Amino acid sequence: MLFNQRVLPLVLFAALGALAPSCAAAAGMSADDAWKALPKYEPGQDMAPLLAIDRAVIEAMAAPDKRSACAARLAAVLTDAGATPAARQYVCLQLRQIGTAAEVPLLAKLLGDPATSEIARYALETIPAKEAAAALREALETLQGTPLLGVIHSVAARRDTAAVATFERLADSPDKAIAAAAIWALGNVADQRATDFLTGRVKKAGLPTPQDLAVPLLRCGYARAGDGKTDAAVAIYDLLSQPRQPAGVRCAALEGLLRLHPDHKTATILQWFSGPDPDRRQIAAGHLHTLPDDELDRLLAQLPELPDTGKLAVMELAAARRGKEVLPAVLSLVRSDKPALKLAGVRCLGMIGDASTIPQLLDLLAGDGALTEAAQDALVNLPRKEVTAAMLEALGRPAIRAPVIDALVKLKCYEAIDPLVEIASQTDPVIYAPALEGLRGIADPDKTDIPRLVKLLLKTEPGKHRDEVEKTILIVCDKLPADADRSELVLAALAQSEKSEASTYLPLLGRLGGGKAREMIETSLKSEDAAVREAALRALCNWPDAGVADKLLDLAKNAEDRADRVRALRAYIRVVTLPSQRPESETLAMLQNAMKLAEGADEKRLAIQRASTVRTMEAVAWLAQYLDDPELSQAACLSIVELAHHRFLRHPNMDRFGPILDKVGRVSKDPDVAQRAKRYRLGL
Repeated sequence: MLFNQRVLPLVLFAALGALAPSCAAAAGMSADDAWKALPKYEPGQDMAPLLAIDRAVIEAMAAPDKRSACAARLAAVLTDAGATPAARQYVCLQLRQIGTAAEVPLLAKLLGDPATSEIARYALETIPAKEAAAALREALETLQGTPLLGVIHSVAARRDTAAVATFERLADSPDKAIAAAAIWALGNVADQRATDFLTGRVKKAGLPTPQDLAVPLLRCGYARAGDGKTDAAVAIYDLLSQPRQPAGVRCAALEGLLRLHPDHKTATILQWFSGPDPDRRQIAAGHLHTLPDDELDRLLAQLPELPDTGKLAVMELAAARRGKEVLPAVLSLVRSDKPALKLAGVRCLGMIGDASTIPQLLDLLAGDGALTEAAQDALVNLPRKEVTAAMLEALGRPAIRAPVIDALVKLKCYEAIDPLVEIASQTDPVIYAPALEGLRGIADPDKTDIPRLVKLLLKTEPGKHRDEVEKTILIVCDKLPADADRSELVLAALAQSEKSEASTYLPLLGRLGGGKAREMIETSLKSEDAAVREAALRALCNWPDAGVADKLLDLAKNAEDRADRVRALRAYIRVVTLPSQRPESETLAMLQNAMKLAEGADEKRLAIQRASTVRTMEAVAWLAQYLDDPELSQAACLSIVELAHHRFLRHPNMDRFGPILDKVGRVSKDPDVAQRAKRYRLGL
């Protein structure tokens, strides 16, 4: 149903802003005061008068003796030359609920005015009086263009059979929108005359039937079936289910045919499902679950002759209903050389398989992506004791180790932790990477699992391998509650470690954070062992928040080695721009201070890049000064457009932001950045 998009917004959107205070005001407003205020109502004003009248309308709806009087009082506003458009809209909305035949003539007059046509027909559409239907039918003969289009939809919504002849005439209108609306309306009315007319049109149109004609006739078919006129519905469905019809239309008609004869439904399902027509098979497949057991047996007997899609549907149903009885047939699918059948068989094994199928499923883990995933899912659903033992043993098969680990993760198999730790200690990334991924999924941050992971860390050599183990421990510790000290369990596991191993575990403690970890790291910064000092510095640079910012700043200023100063400065720039409760002006000041300390262009660019997290105009202005620096201009361009992305910052400050964006558009060497600057300059 169409209606003017402006009808509701003026009144209802205003309600959102004024409703809370207005409810209280309405409670104290007299009905007379409300009625006096109504004609002058404007959007955005206090809605107390409208809410008071709402109560009056609700009371009148429950009292027939008051209904007519209330409706007449509302209609009087429509005759008031001084009434606002918002007041008229409100009145028509209320007349939808309470209007009577007495208000119809007044509403009918409004249909001819484009300014009021929508709100008037919106009211007439729901007033139950026969006079309202007659007024809308008369408007079909006099209106044109958009008002006529709206009235067509209102008459259709009423399913007014007396308007069918007019709709037939309008279906030949030179205005395509009017003609299409009339055809749609005939499908909504869906009486016998409308059905006959649409049937004739469909036959005349030939195949395939245009969808805007086929869908209304389908609705007529539903109506005939609902009225018990089976033969008429069959004629429509037969017409629309011909092979050359659009797929959606044809399937809808076939669905209708199948539902028309419940006594013969089973026979029809079997016939269609076994037949060559793919659309009929598709519809029948959706009803397979309704088949009695003996008919399912008939299909199972015909399984070799069925098309592949039919085999899949029958076997899935049989597996769900019969269980292990059909295991031999399922295994025959698994052995098929057709990928779709093999995949369906594997999925069925997840439903009915037993321990005897585990070896076959493990072998299938070496297949393609979908087959591997299906085999994993099937294994997870098999008896846990047997499948766990088999998969732990299968960890020794490199060809299927990765998918086996994925399945162990799905099972949350704690028995796999020790074998995975052993595999993860290997130095080949191809070997250790899947094992670490499995540990990340299975291990818990507790006194059992963390020590095993720490022991693994202490075995690894510096480089990517150790970094990945650190990452694994970090991911497992991240499973702790947000306010927990993530380093506590690791420190407990390290309690018996040798001091000589400090260079191995300090960087991990830096990633985890925590008061005790920081104390150990700062003590290690003073170690006489150069390797320990270097590890402690790495740990501090790994810190997860800005709690170590002061210490990093001190190192950036005073560390003896230039490389250490650079590393500390880069870490300082990172941590001070992490989310915090600090005022953004302080963060900007920290970045500006870092900029002064930076000796190389890389560190300066990093400070500029991280300034994109400081969403203030002061940051924008600071970045703009680097647009003329050949080494730093491109980093500044990117950070400025990132800040411009935030409308709350850009829009109120466009007088300052605009010229800067213009300059970015000229300076940037990145076409995407330049284009973004231009879009933001236009307010997009």
